[in-house]
Amino acid sequence: KNTFQPNSVTYLTILDICKELKSLPTVRKIHHLIDESKNLNNDDIQNNPRIRSLLMDVYIKCQDIDSAYKIFQSMNERNLIDYCAIMTGFNHQKQYEKTFELSKQIPPSIKYSSPVLCTLILQACIELNKYDDGYKIHQYGKKFLPNNKIFMNELLNFYLKFHQEKQALDIFDKYQNQQTIIDYSLLMKYYNRQYQPDKTIDLYYRLKNHSHLQIDHIIYVLVLQAIANGCYLHTSEQIYDQIKKSQTHMDINNALINMY
Repeated sequence: KNTFQPNSVTYLTILDICKELKSLPTVRKIHHLIDESKNLNNDDIQNNPRIRSLLMDVYIKCQDIDSAYKIFQSMNERNLIDYCAIMTGFNHQKQYEKTFELSKQIPPSIKYSSPVLCTLILQACIELNKYDDGYKIHQYGKKFLPNNKIFMNELLNFYLKFHQEKQALDIFDKYQNQQTIIDYSLLMKYYNRQYQPDKTIDLYYRLKNHSHLQIDHIIYVLVLQAIANGCYLHTSEQIYDQIKKSQTHMDINNALINMY
């Protein structure tokens, strides 16, 4: 203790280890040591932006979002990664209101510069029923389409949540070559909730024509639910034959029982 004084590199290394261990008591102890640290050779450990960012991230990993937010508020400068990290923590803790309120404080040059940040804000808009704000995110985020699949998935989810089927289908059809299995499942879930089994089944056959997309057990469950809702016996026999060729899953078996 008397011969060795840790510097910024030491604390960065230790925090990286803490991030993997996810030990909250250890993180708090390291945090205390950082706050009590002395400046060595102009090494301002307490205010080192990399240390503050990593310390915040470690608290988020330990699910201590309150401590993480205190670190965030103490930062003299915040970058895109810092905003994404704290908003991810808020959303994982279902504190969407905090994400939404924080989004109002972000400079536009940062706010609309990342598909990840736009996705996080859009998630909050969905949960808080903020249609106009979510629509604005779409307008500024068009430049991320269709390359960012996660943002595209969240946009579909957004419009379907607000029953804007046309807008969702416009995105879905416009980027046919970039469609994912998640896009199909989102639409099929929506149609099942709206008691439109024909549309779910049509999507299933459309999906089968996509050779680059592998049908998973979720899709099978959704189409079986649609068949059960619509009482399509002939269609059920066709799809049952197709399911037998795939590896069955417990959810599929349950859906088959419900269908019959």
